[in-house]
Amino acid sequence: MLCSVGYVISLMARSSPAVLSEHLITDFAFNASTLGLVSASTMVSYGFMQLPAGVLADMFGPRKVLIVFTLIAGIATLAFAFSQTAEQVIIARFFIGIGVSLSVVSITMVSLWFTPQTFARANSILCAISEFGPVLAGFPLVFVIGLFSWRGSMAGMGILILLLTFFWYFLVPEKSPLALNETRPPASFKQSFKGILIVLKCPEFWPMCMWQMFATGSIYVMVTLWLVPYFADTANYSVLEASYIISLAGIGFIGVQASVGFLSDIVFKSRKKVLIFITINFLVSAFMLVFGAGHLNYVFNIILAFMMMSGVAGSNICNTMVKETFPSSLTGTALGCFNMLYPIWTALMQVFFGFLLSYSLSQGINTVDSYKIACSLVLVCAFIALFCSFMTKDTYTLSHSE
Repeated sequence: MLCSVGYVISLMARSSPAVLSEHLITDFAFNASTLGLVSASTMVSYGFMQLPAGVLADMFGPRKVLIVFTLIAGIATLAFAFSQTAEQVIIARFFIGIGVSLSVVSITMVSLWFTPQTFARANSILCAISEFGPVLAGFPLVFVIGLFSWRGSMAGMGILILLLTFFWYFLVPEKSPLALNETRPPASFKQSFKGILIVLKCPEFWPMCMWQMFATGSIYVMVTLWLVPYFADTANYSVLEASYIISLAGIGFIGVQASVGFLSDIVFKSRKKVLIFITINFLVSAFMLVFGAGHLNYVFNIILAFMMMSGVAGSNICNTMVKETFPSSLTGTALGCFNMLYPIWTALMQVFFGFLLSYSLSQGINTVDSYKIACSLVLVCAFIALFCSFMTKDTYTLSHSE
């Protein structure tokens, strides 16, 4: 449950710029390009910390790493709440990205507490609960901001994150019941480097990693920043109405996240088939994003957001496939490598999306068509992700014998 709470905070912190954008524009005079830089600073640091976080989890155990990272996230969130300049905002968001890198460590922790046959379902439940992060970063965050201002809401979040550090330290044992008799080898950076090479040289690893980059990365471009402005500008919704769409779609997506592990374990008995289906669903939502801009009513916009968010469920499947491909001693390292590229890709696309949008508007192109041009990036990524899903190797039999 603590892993789930930490994951919720991680996703909420990454998704909050979408709702905070209006306040940051007012307080710091950000335009579309600089606003993309604010969110990108979080995603860049989050991405670069995935591999170190995974390696450290393998070397020292996930509990110690979770304590340190949660502490960094709490302090950085408080710094963000009291930022007075644009530079301070970007620096604070950068360190928030470092702190919320605990998501990959949480998955590593779960892999130690559940057997290989039940990990996919446990990971599904973990990821499902984590999706309350984007839900809370929608209408509930708008409501709290209305009561306490954006600074007050961020300060409250910082305090809650610091409380989570307390719970990690006092309530979580160093070893899981499944590993009480295991002895962890001494921490060695040389062994860690060898582990990284094993992962990177594995041909089965790269289709999964590329899927994560192009699918999850491009979805987070929209969900963590641009989807609320997209709905507000193409359909003339208020920020509150647009945030309702994110929250309602996110609630529906929680059920999808919870079910994919059960579907791949029990119904289809396959990881690859479920991944392909999820990717096709994402591709359809990308078509709607581009060609439906300015034409969809409120209900269809909720469906669009729900279908797009559901694409992230493929990350759940890929996490399981990565875990099943490598030995348990390399779980953190493999997951770190797997999750490293997509946040960096998200950060680059967020900035480029903002640049395309600003440039199109400056050339006299109307708002709806400008968003269509920028959103075409997501559509291209969806096609690439579909190709990657067909190239993956099914790992179901590696954890489920006859």
